[in-house]
Amino acid sequence: MLAQNYKVSDGNSTTKLLLVFNDKAKPFTDVKVRQAVSAAIDDKKLLESVWGGYGKLIGSMVPTTDPWYEDLTKVNAYDPARAKRLLAEAGYKNGFTFTLETPNYDPHPIAATFIKSQLAKVGVTVKINSITPDQWYTKVYQNRDFTATLQEHVNDRDLVWYGNPDFYWGYDNKQVTQWVDQAEQASTTDEQTQLLKKVNRKTAEDAASDWLYLYPQIVVANTKLSGYPVNGLNSQFFAYDIKKG
Repeated sequence: MLAQNYKVSDGNSTTKLLLVFNDKAKPFTDVKVRQAVSAAIDDKKLLESVWGGYGKLIGSMVPTTDPWYEDLTKVNAYDPARAKRLLAEAGYKNGFTFTLETPNYDPHPIAATFIKSQLAKVGVTVKINSITPDQWYTKVYQNRDFTATLQEHVNDRDLVWYGNPDFYWGYDNKQVTQWVDQAEQASTTDEQTQLLKKVNRKTAEDAASDWLYLYPQIVVANTKLSGYPVNGLNSQFFAYDIKKG
């Protein structure tokens, strides 16, 4: 088939690549350390190197298609000078060393190598430990035996996991937990949205994790088709709106 018979759409996915801190393991118990590490990584450069112009920066756990999305990319934005200052304030003027548990399939090894080189510039040493998905599930998710890791979180509306202090990343903020609980019991969509916007901003300010980027959602379809979805295709969608022209 000829290329002109197809249309390529660049939609919005819900898949986020995260640098996950174990917020219950030193030094990431300190918010300034988490902020410093986040500020030391050039997310835009990483996204460009992996996806070459596709995908988006988000600055938080919330994809652009969620009702409580807000552009928080300026919170803990790339700023190596600020990163060094925060590390000094946290008592790590000469940096520190940590192990990054890295799933052994792309793009994690690429991201891990990039993060290692970026953090070296602010005096932080990263040891990369490559593990299989099964090892990741047991070591990181079940046993919480990690300091930091890389992982994809694919679902929409999954910001609420930051309201669960028992989730594998260990983020524990009583106010955030309360907002999430209130949001889940909200009587209106607007009330829920406003509460989760508060959660979104607070977790970003706390650098609960470092949300590296949002994956692209590239859809290729025959030019005779219309009405098909282009966003968030990790979940099921209805086909009745799709029409053949």
